[in-house]
Amino acid sequence: MNPSDSNVLHLHAGEHAVLLLHGMGASILELQRLAEHLHGAGLSAFAANLPGMCHGAPPAPWEAWLEASITQLHRLKQDYATVSLAGVSMGATLALALAQEEDVDCVVLLAAALAYDGWAMPWYRFLLRLAPILPFSSRYSYRESEPYGVKNPEVRAMIKRALRSDRVSEAGGEAIHLRQMTEGLRLISHVRSRIGEVDAPTLIMHAIEDEAVAVRNAEWVYQHIGSASKELIYLGDCFHMITLDNERETVMHETERFIKGALNASLPQPAFDLPPLLSRELRRLLKSGG
Repeated sequence: MNPSDSNVLHLHAGEHAVLLLHGMGASILELQRLAEHLHGAGLSAFAANLPGMCHGAPPAPWEAWLEASITQLHRLKQDYATVSLAGVSMGATLALALAQEEDVDCVVLLAAALAYDGWAMPWYRFLLRLAPILPFSSRYSYRESEPYGVKNPEVRAMIKRALRSDRVSEAGGEAIHLRQMTEGLRLISHVRSRIGEVDAPTLIMHAIEDEAVAVRNAEWVYQHIGSASKELIYLGDCFHMITLDNERETVMHETERFIKGALNASLPQPAFDLPPLLSRELRRLLKSGG
């Protein structure tokens, strides 16, 4: 792993690593803020642009996404005492698939994409399942549009400027290829069929107003996942891109807290001092089991 590679983000901070997985049609830019927060909290953070899934890459089957993430996981296990997972959107779905195949120390699911059923998704989304037989499918891309997964108007304007100038932003690329979306559906079906096989401690965070993936999908994961230790945190003031929007500080803080808590519980001696919960509301939600 070459930390100077523009396709790789590697921030070393100690013997406990977090493998971060970006969303579909996005890049490691989407993970920069979270990686820096975890690094500052004493956790090593690693992410790489996933071939066939990242912005600008030719589409590839979801199995190739999983194979690439398994390779990254194995390399990290050679260098670190523990490896946890954290994924954003389709990256969270991929994290579930990875946890179904490999032993990991814990999993953090941020706006996990378990369906394309949010309130802002186009009515014709059902045609995605027909894409393999449609004559124009190889040329079609779904163009991102406002609100870009963001409720905060200032952040939304920043994303819009970045897409106009660079065609990619912290919220992902300007468009997602249709084949990537159909492969995402195949990955979703695979993950749903084996959700009970995920037994690592798992934190689920999801926006109540998520415009891309309805919150009921996070609730379904919480109800069916095989993990004995699991938490579900609802976010009330953001849309799909929870790592960028109004509650980003809560997302960063709770990701850190959960990973450190899970590691402390599994290690012979606790390795971390745990940060306090941010609010009484979060204390209430966690006490009630989500």
